[in-house]
Amino acid sequence: MSPGDHLALPDNTTYFYLAEGAANIVYKISAGAAAPPKGVVQGQMEEEASMLTFSIDKLLRVRKDLPTTLPCAVSHAAWLRLIAPLFRPDQIVGQSLIKLQPAGLITRLNVELRHWELHPRPMKYSTLSLDRRPKSRQGVYLAQDNYGLLITDMTHGTRSGTSVIEFKPKWLVQSLSAPVNSKRCRQCAHVARVNAKRSRDGEPLLALWCPLDLVSESLADLRLVSSQLLSLNRSPIRVGHFTNWLETNTLLKQLRFYQKELDRKGVLEGDVDDENFLAAMTLRDCTVFVKLPLDGTSGEVEARLGDLDLKSREKREYWRRSEIELIDEGWYEGLESEEIRQLLVCQLSRGKAQNRSPQTQINNR
Repeated sequence: MSPGDHLALPDNTTYFYLAEGAANIVYKISAGAAAPPKGVVQGQMEEEASMLTFSIDKLLRVRKDLPTTLPCAVSHAAWLRLIAPLFRPDQIVGQSLIKLQPAGLITRLNVELRHWELHPRPMKYSTLSLDRRPKSRQGVYLAQDNYGLLITDMTHGTRSGTSVIEFKPKWLVQSLSAPVNSKRCRQCAHVARVNAKRSRDGEPLLALWCPLDLVSESLADLRLVSSQLLSLNRSPIRVGHFTNWLETNTLLKQLRFYQKELDRKGVLEGDVDDENFLAAMTLRDCTVFVKLPLDGTSGEVEARLGDLDLKSREKREYWRRSEIELIDEGWYEGLESEEIRQLLVCQLSRGKAQNRSPQTQINNR
């Protein structure tokens, strides 16, 4: 299908802000029935009708205007070529390219974002309990792109009797450039460094949990990370459901395999002209969505990987600088200065300097 053949959003589509990350904004969308375009044959009408069930099970993702985001058509082509073949269709958030219309749509959405920043109000479908756009996201708006992505809706309430756990597994194997005697994995070192700064600035701290526990062979580790990820809704049944999924799923171990397989040099030596390296960095920053049965109910667990836009080579210096800071400032080895010292919660530190059990770590927080 050539770019000119891609489906387009109807002019009467309504957009509701749902959530945003560093690179994209996600909208819930709906549209009333529209007359088919002139010249559309019956088969095309059926395809159009099938695709435009998005008001029920699809969301719209639109990229932000940043040096590190690629045009949507380019990003989608890279996803089709490099990311999608690594996983079964039911293991990843499905996406399809769709033309954004009418003319001026992006400008209108940006005006709404600016207005929201100045005039707080509840957003009907937002996953954030905020009346104002998050401060850390203000000042960055949507790119003037001709295309967006329709993506599988993995949010709460899209299927009765389920709840959703959403998390970023980050680095499931240790960084190749980490010191030999590390007491923290790559992500635990990063979180410790960020929390030291947040503590100084009086800001809320990032949650403490170790990604290595997600793929551990130890049931105690799986129970620990389940309790930590579900800290706001830690019912025994819910924790049990999630622990059982961690114990039996193959998705996270498959993700770990490709993180390692696609990057054999490490972030300091990786070649940004090598698409496999960019794919590995993409897999280190994806999101996992797990739909679990509600407490007291039974049903299938659905899990998918999302946020799989291929990383831009423009992030090379950021990746290198971040890694060097973690090494030189002692965050991997737990050697940060006393006045900013952070808890050792990483799987790598258990039984070492702190000699704390997983249960003790939970009780101490």
